[in-house]
Amino acid sequence: MASMVSKLARAAFATRASPSAVGGLAGGGRRAAAISGSPADALKGPKEYPNPPVDENVLKSKEAMWAFYEHWCKFHGISRDRREMARRFKTFSDNARRVHEFNNSNCRGSLAMNRLSDATKEETNIRHGYRRTKK
Repeated sequence: MASMVSKLARAAFATRASPSAVGGLAGGGRRAAAISGSPADALKGPKEYPNPPVDENVLKSKEAMWAFYEHWCKFHGISRDRREMARRFKTFSDNARRVHEFNNSNCRGSLAMNRLSDATKEETNIRHGYRRTKK
């Protein structure tokens, strides 16, 4: 009888809602985040990326691309002086054109401008762990 009671108790504790799920305390005495939303929200799919997509209007002129670049910097919280922005502008505009061409092709998936869209080749190589050795 005692083993039956312990099995039932273990089953009850295993199915009990965790403290974090009901807004209690998580491990370490810190407040746990409450779960919000309904199961219907999960069926709606992923939320749209709030950064505006690269469209034909951005690609029309250098001024439109520069305005998009300034907006992109502000959106990602990147602050650079004009000289640095001018140095990175070509890389950014090339990446924007590449994103637009890919998204309008018949390929699966899509690309977006992320916070690394104006990184130079050297910065990208360093980020990926490539170090050039001197001969």
